[in-house]
Amino acid sequence: MNTSVRRNEKITGVFFIAATTSAIIGVQYYSPVLHSTNILDSAHAASTQIALGAFFELVLAISNIGTGIMLYPRLKRYSESWGLGYSLFRLLEVVFILIGLLSMLTIVTLSKEAQSMSSEAKLSVQSIAGLLKQVYIWAFILGPHFMLGINTLIYSSIFYLSKILPKKLAVWGITGAVLILLAAVLEIFGYIPHFSSTIIFLALPIAVYEMVLAGWLIIKGFNKEAYTAL
Repeated sequence: MNTSVRRNEKITGVFFIAATTSAIIGVQYYSPVLHSTNILDSAHAASTQIALGAFFELVLAISNIGTGIMLYPRLKRYSESWGLGYSLFRLLEVVFILIGLLSMLTIVTLSKEAQSMSSEAKLSVQSIAGLLKQVYIWAFILGPHFMLGINTLIYSSIFYLSKILPKKLAVWGITGAVLILLAAVLEIFGYIPHFSSTIIFLALPIAVYEMVLAGWLIIKGFNKEAYTAL
């Protein structure tokens, strides 16, 4: 395998690390809004923190696009349609991430404007902020949960079938993808609450998988014989 392929594998690994870490950090910075009933006051008091959360979500979006660009040429060697499917679902994940990001930044803007409003007007804006919070929550479910599950299932299945990565690692990815998809479906139908300990439990395997996968790509890369055979 030539030098450019190894370089691309390492870059892909870095993108995966950036995506996983920024996703975790971003949602933590949003916690003052996500866990508050007085959204406007909480957002105003933590406006800098939420802006940092938005920054990390931008890093997440860019990193996800990076993994899509870097993995597509590798995946299409096995199946062009599967590779394209992965890239499209990765792009949809990014779209939902950006929708959630815009919702949070808009809440911060409303919180600043509400400081000079009357109590009655502030109540109306509070309702709008609550709606934007729900938009963020649903965007999170549909993007970093549902779409992530689908695109991870696609590329991990290619890893398994093509043998370009160890089967145990690929099975770990498939399992993590199924669990995060399950979490998304359970959230959509209201069986488990958003951002609960159950969600963390179901999301943990895919988060760890992405970090292990990143390390493998950086240190070892794809199986040379299996990759060449494609």
